[in-house]
Amino acid sequence: MTGPRNDVLVWLALLALLLLTLGSAYVPLGRFNTTLHLAIAATQAALVLLFSMHLRTAHPLLRAVAAVGFFGIAILIALSLADVMTR
Repeated sequence: MTGPRNDVLVWLALLALLLLTLGSAYVPLGRFNTTLHLAIAATQAALVLLFSMHLRTAHPLLRAVAAVGFFGIAILIALSLADVMTR
């Protein structure tokens, strides 16, 4: 599925996730707040990678390089989160 309709749907999904982030910032969830916001950010990043950067239809080598970069950053975020949560 490509075209303007797909772009609008992805844009609406990103806006919904933005509003979810904004709304959850005012809800006291304690330690779960950081985890929730990182999960929302990862979902937003996945939407941008797959649809805005057209990785769904890209060459397999380009997809592999993007996946390595995405999971490398995910590892760094997880390690940082582990450090913050144990303090």
